[in-house]
Amino acid sequence: MFPVTFYLGAATIALVAVYLKFFYRRRRKDEPVSVPGHFIWGNGAAFAENAVEFIHNATAKFGSVFNIRLLHQHLTIINDPHSYEQFCKQSNFDFDPIQKQVNNNVFSFQLFDARQMIKEAGKKVKGKYMVANMQSFSKHLDATFEESVTEGGQGINEWCEDGLRSMASKTMFRAIFRSIFGRERPGDVFEPIKVYKSFDTFHKYFNFLWLGLPIKLFPSACRALEVLIQQPNSCDIMSRDDVSEYIKFSTNFMLEHGQSETDIIGHNLVFLHVNYNTFRVSFWLIYFLTQYEEARKELLAEITELVKEKAEYSETDGPVEITLEDVERMQVLDSFVKETIRYTSGVFMVRSVTKDTYFEKESGEEVLIRAGDRVAIYPPAIHKDPEIFENPLQFKADRFIDATFTKNGREVKNPLMAFGSLCPGKKLAITQAKWYLLNLVYKFDFKIEDGQTCEPDVHYHGHEILPPTNDVKILYKRKENVRPLELVNV
Repeated sequence: MFPVTFYLGAATIALVAVYLKFFYRRRRKDEPVSVPGHFIWGNGAAFAENAVEFIHNATAKFGSVFNIRLLHQHLTIINDPHSYEQFCKQSNFDFDPIQKQVNNNVFSFQLFDARQMIKEAGKKVKGKYMVANMQSFSKHLDATFEESVTEGGQGINEWCEDGLRSMASKTMFRAIFRSIFGRERPGDVFEPIKVYKSFDTFHKYFNFLWLGLPIKLFPSACRALEVLIQQPNSCDIMSRDDVSEYIKFSTNFMLEHGQSETDIIGHNLVFLHVNYNTFRVSFWLIYFLTQYEEARKELLAEITELVKEKAEYSETDGPVEITLEDVERMQVLDSFVKETIRYTSGVFMVRSVTKDTYFEKESGEEVLIRAGDRVAIYPPAIHKDPEIFENPLQFKADRFIDATFTKNGREVKNPLMAFGSLCPGKKLAITQAKWYLLNLVYKFDFKIEDGQTCEPDVHYHGHEILPPTNDVKILYKRKENVRPLELVNV
């Protein structure tokens, strides 16, 4: 028999080999500095604790471009708002491997001809399709507001009491879900409230799954996924006349390319994951309005003025007709939504580096970014930069009204990087958030129970919108004698 020391020696050699292959590496000439971290998980613990604080500290020590390691993945962080456009245009920074990593690790499928699919399907949330999406969303939102005040047996003008997350799920998430998948049928497991609860659980493990940890390590995520995959099959979905054009196109595309029902279910969950973040925005919109009374009064005044103006051109016994152009020109509403996204954003813009690339910093110095690594901009670190935003840790409702922002004496062209640079439905999501808030403020009185507060949970940086540290209780009721609003296309 071999002595124990032989086995220990062999195990030690194997561990060293694994460490040298996956974790250790030597810095090359012209590469950025690597931020020191744990010899196994690198900078993962510090990043998970507070990513913005970690990146700000690293920037102060090592400059605006530096390397970090999250377990076995090496990332070059570019913490410079003036480099955003160059980052987006660099052909060697490829998103395709990232979407494949998310699809495979989190949702267990792969897209065939992914570039073409994403390009063509993305058109179904823009232009004329965006208008149709918004009109569908608006009608479903009217219905979900009505359901939210009647499901509990309350009278129309009585105070309803609920958790804010629950209230937002019953209104915003339900309306988004129905505008995508159509109204649920009797007996459907795949219905908005069950899906919300399951997705809420599943989403907590997104970062772990994205990095490649097996889902079996997280029993709660496994149980939630069992509910989420109980979707109608593609034939059933395609037969529904109220399904979105995006789902119709993507389902047809995948069927024509020989993809399975399991693949279609996985893709639907990816699209739901993207839209889930709009629901999270709605939570924060409501919460911040209850915390800043002056901002609420200014927003209500802007809404009231618009409704009064448009009512003059609407039938006296019909709804007040409002266009998307009307919504776009509402400065107070626009600033409030943008500030909410700035304050709660957690999005991580990551690309795969396809070949060794020299990237020019703002100073003119070039740094080498290694092929096979990941390169990233972390917008929340820019959103919380005190050189760009005065008092960035404070919520300032009118921050974006007629405002320009600068850093190092130059204007920042993209001060708000909502949902990343490649999201085709970014404008739709922001417009949905605006329409939701406009209707809520116009039609409802609402308040948070005295003394209850929450904050964005910084442990979930990497999610597009941060969840709250805790839920709060909301009281809300319909206002009397308000005219219905209708979103129209002109």
